[in-house]
Amino acid sequence: MVGRLGLAVGLGLGVGLGLVGCTSDVIVTPVIEGPVDDADASAFPRIDEVIITVAHDGSTRDLVSASFSRGEEVSIAGAPFGDDLVVHMSGFESASSVAYGRTCAFHADANGALSPHLFFSRSGKFASLGVSPLERMHGHAISYLGTALVIGGDAGGAGVATVERFDPVTGALSSVGTIDARDGSALALLGTSPPRVVVVGGQIGPVGAAFLELVDPTRKVERVDDLQAPMPRVGLTATSLTDGRVIVIGGNPPGGAPVGTISEVALGTGVEVRTLPRAVLAQPRTGHSATRLGDDLGAPVLVAGGTDAAGMPVAIAELFKPLSEELAKPITFAPAMLIPRSHHQAVRMPDGSVLFIGGINAAGSPVRTLELFTLDGGFMSVGDLPDTAGVIDNTVTPLPDGRVLIVGGRAVPGGPPTNTAFIARLDPLDGSVDVVPTDRLAVSRANHQAAVLCDGTILLTGGSAGADVAERYNPSATGRR
Repeated sequence: MVGRLGLAVGLGLGVGLGLVGCTSDVIVTPVIEGPVDDADASAFPRIDEVIITVAHDGSTRDLVSASFSRGEEVSIAGAPFGDDLVVHMSGFESASSVAYGRTCAFHADANGALSPHLFFSRSGKFASLGVSPLERMHGHAISYLGTALVIGGDAGGAGVATVERFDPVTGALSSVGTIDARDGSALALLGTSPPRVVVVGGQIGPVGAAFLELVDPTRKVERVDDLQAPMPRVGLTATSLTDGRVIVIGGNPPGGAPVGTISEVALGTGVEVRTLPRAVLAQPRTGHSATRLGDDLGAPVLVAGGTDAAGMPVAIAELFKPLSEELAKPITFAPAMLIPRSHHQAVRMPDGSVLFIGGINAAGSPVRTLELFTLDGGFMSVGDLPDTAGVIDNTVTPLPDGRVLIVGGRAVPGGPPTNTAFIARLDPLDGSVDVVPTDRLAVSRANHQAAVLCDGTILLTGGSAGADVAERYNPSATGRR
């Protein structure tokens, strides 16, 4: 007999899910999680209808679907077993869709019971979570196999060595090891099947870190000291290539001038680090951005902004070509930013263009002008950040529907952290960028961390001295199939 999934839901102030059926059916009981002590983001008890569906991950076609009113007992059957199933849950209030949640993909067969977690809250809201991450400023968060790894940073002037992992499948925050605490490092995913996180550069006391570290939650953190080409710099960037290599660009030794060096980190029999002899920046820089322009093999990396040896922002962008391991010749590629800037954010948009957000100019003033780069058109102005938006020390995170979430930061260098957040959307018709406000944070944050989880929500941690609250932004359902 072919295995089938059944779904049981009780609607009231909370929701419980259970898959039921004949003896060949697997029992799947998704754990419904929501905001903790956060009535503004909570979907209950205001919704009066939910629609529950089961589908394959990434598919727009529902295997089973049913709608249920408040107080009604839910029982669904008919979805086959599979290795990439997702439970979707949409909440309605007066016929308007106001809440959504989904599980991460899970495998279901007749071998046992499953309890995947489903985070359910009002759409477009930041929700306070019932986990307490470490206080952390200037750290990093990176999406890792659907989870979020939070690495590095400092608290009260002391480095944070503990690496934390938030897993949306279980809803748990845990410690997965320690690194050598240092400031100004960069990190990226290294290798494939599965990748590891490589942490490069940074400063320990007065000197740069000449080692690198590999982080993988399934094994201990590995420190590698014997490097053929050490990178003891701050202000450098690390960019993952589609073939699993990581390209490390620029930066400066603590107290020294920026360098034009480009290095490659790769996994072979061990960790291999080498300086690329044919790839030297025409303009050495630090505090820049390095953005891969596509997902195809050999997609180039755009290097833009940053400051030179005189501390002035670099206007001319450069293009690194991974297949030939060299930079495009300045005579053929030398686009200039309209407003040269450093310490900005850069994010690739759905059409392959790159949006530049915030940063500071030559006078040390905040830059609110948004610039969009395309290979055909170079840099162009596409609008401005609102006056209440953070310009530096913010996070910029792509959303599943192609929009961009801009969170927190400071309106001016050295200013107080903000609790504002905005959504940037590229208009595909005229190339303009619309920036509109979204929900506000529970706490003001700057130098915080943000990462996309496998259910399409965004985890935010750190960036507020003494605060241990984590928040989770729940975007609209669009793009989250």
